[in-house]
Amino acid sequence: MDVTPDPDRRPTGADDAAIGTPGSSSVTWLLRSRTILITLMLVVVAAAASDVFDRSIRWLLFAPVATGGLGIVAAGRGWGVRVGAAVGGVAASSLVVAIATGGGPTDAAEAFGAGPRRLLTTEWPSPDRPDLVATVAALVAIATAAATELARHRRLHLLPLVPVALAHVAVIGLSAPAGVRLRWVAVLGILAIAHATLRPGSEQGLRDRLAALDGERRLLPVGLGAIGLTALLAAPIHLDDRADPRADRVPDRTLSLLDPIEATVALQLLDPPIDLHEIAVTEGSAPALWRTASLSDYDGSRWSPDLTLRPIGRRLGSDGADAVSATVAFLDDDLRLVPLPGSPIVVDAAIETDVDRTVVVLAERPRDGETIAVSARPGPPPDQIGTSEIATLAIDTDTLGLRDLADALIAEAGSEPSEATIAEQLLALETTLRDDFELRADAPGGGLQRTLIERFLRDTRRGNAEQFATAFVLLARSLGVDARVATGFRADPDAVRAAAGAGSFVLTSRDAAIWPEVRAGDRWVPFDPVPPVESADAQSPPPEPQVQTPAAPQPPMPPPVDADEDPTVTEADDDTAVRSGLPLLVEWALRAAAVVGAVAAPVLLLVALVLLVKWRRRRRWLHGDPDQRIRGAWAVATNRLVDAGMVIRPSDTNGDIAHRARAHVDSAHREIGRLATLASASTFGEPSRPDLLAQDATGCLATLEAAIVASMSLRQRLRWELSLRSLRRRTSSPV
Repeated sequence: MDVTPDPDRRPTGADDAAIGTPGSSSVTWLLRSRTILITLMLVVVAAAASDVFDRSIRWLLFAPVATGGLGIVAAGRGWGVRVGAAVGGVAASSLVVAIATGGGPTDAAEAFGAGPRRLLTTEWPSPDRPDLVATVAALVAIATAAATELARHRRLHLLPLVPVALAHVAVIGLSAPAGVRLRWVAVLGILAIAHATLRPGSEQGLRDRLAALDGERRLLPVGLGAIGLTALLAAPIHLDDRADPRADRVPDRTLSLLDPIEATVALQLLDPPIDLHEIAVTEGSAPALWRTASLSDYDGSRWSPDLTLRPIGRRLGSDGADAVSATVAFLDDDLRLVPLPGSPIVVDAAIETDVDRTVVVLAERPRDGETIAVSARPGPPPDQIGTSEIATLAIDTDTLGLRDLADALIAEAGSEPSEATIAEQLLALETTLRDDFELRADAPGGGLQRTLIERFLRDTRRGNAEQFATAFVLLARSLGVDARVATGFRADPDAVRAAAGAGSFVLTSRDAAIWPEVRAGDRWVPFDPVPPVESADAQSPPPEPQVQTPAAPQPPMPPPVDADEDPTVTEADDDTAVRSGLPLLVEWALRAAAVVGAVAAPVLLLVALVLLVKWRRRRRWLHGDPDQRIRGAWAVATNRLVDAGMVIRPSDTNGDIAHRARAHVDSAHREIGRLATLASASTFGEPSRPDLLAQDATGCLATLEAAIVASMSLRQRLRWELSLRSLRRRTSSPV
């Protein structure tokens, strides 16, 4: 029985057609417009991805442009060509970005292997290493490939926005604690609204769509309201302090440092002294103190550095009006600690540091004469801090016994402890130690044990610089003040003043120094309790029975070793230690497997989407009242035939379709004919017992599908199941 098309009735299955190969000019511009809009949205995400690092990386924009461009070129081709274009775009993006940022093919391969782990274990902002930049580029490229493919399908109208949203959320997480940037959210909101207006399914051209919007007064307020709502929802996230989402894992490597105090003493004992750094101040007023390390953990016998270092970008802190900028030249290639004139802001080199910025270490041993640019915020002079600025903390039980001694020393300076402010008490302690105590580098009992420090404060009042700094910190902590010991260099003030113009000064091993610091706000204030001149009195009190000898001098840094024996793990091979026992062939096989897995993920996603769409359509058609199930079985049968290669013209009747289907499934020609008759009767008549006819139609459909499968090989069956012919408007069944 013939089927006469009804102009007011949309053909069954029309909603499931994909945009596919353009069949008309309107479909062509719609496909390209949707794909271009999606690509522009991912370009915005790539621009936002620069927040992951501490400087703008324009090459990240190459990833969405290249991948989206290949997607537009391959839009009208088969699924194999489109998958190849997506894979090629992702691979090319990672390679080009890695090379453009100073890397190579190995860094591009790491983007699909150890790159994500490295990115998650670096502190924010991440260093702009080629492997890390290529990892972010691969993330954006994969999102672009998935979104541009989804933009082709009609029933997946808004689904292409999901990869865009996921990529943007990932960028926000990786760029924490910068938070949500409202400028990127606003642009993405505008482009998302434009994408939503390009809903497939209408044959109207661009001019007709614009004409339909002409005079629509609600469009502008609705669009502005959507953008405002997006910004309003993002504001609490933006204003809230965001935690760094990077995984708190065991660090890939730790830094082996000598005790900074022992290293400082060893530098002071070098004879003749050696030049270590040349400093040239480019902006601001340079202080005399240049810190290399700070120590907060005192175990009763020594200050112990307990560091967990991670790579980080060049920015370490926020800017300030009183920042000092300078260049630091390394005159000894055994040094890796960076001297800074205060709390670090920017260090223009590949560095590692801890969360508290205890030390700043060059990632690689510097070349002799290598120069880097630094900026930092020096602490204010002790007499310019207010009591409200001084950071307090719970009084350590180990320092409770020193409170009476601290009050006595404060009183010696002429201040009443009960009436003086915290700032005044600290200045009084500094004055008493500097004026009433004696400095002797060879003082007996010059160790840092708690008993020796108390003996130094109560009895001998004669000690070395390490004891002065330690005693001041412990006394300050007994007052409830956050204090620590710092090591570094104390430059000659005359040399610093002479270099205030366009000159420079040199830090030598003789300038190595130790001093205490007190936290005031977000900065550390240096104090100077050490007498300016060492005592020349040769007589000293008899030593106590328990005397700790000074620590043996040690070199500031371990001497270089042969390259073939160097156990240092570098940035490029920090993950190979885990697989150090694997042969090179196995290692490259694992990398290749990681790349294949990352590339295959979008393909598997597309396969799952195709199967899901077909399953939902089949389920909808084969449910409902008996008449609907009969017509649905006929629609499923014709679409299965189309996927098998049959062409159905819009003018074909049910009988014509059944007749020509015999060439494809001759063994089931009776069932296809029976199914066509049932569909025609259900459409144009009112048959009796439609429930039995529905069961008959379902049985005919099962026989037809079994006949199609029986005539195919395994490869042909996979292509049949994943065929998109029945989803395309140009090739889909009109039934």
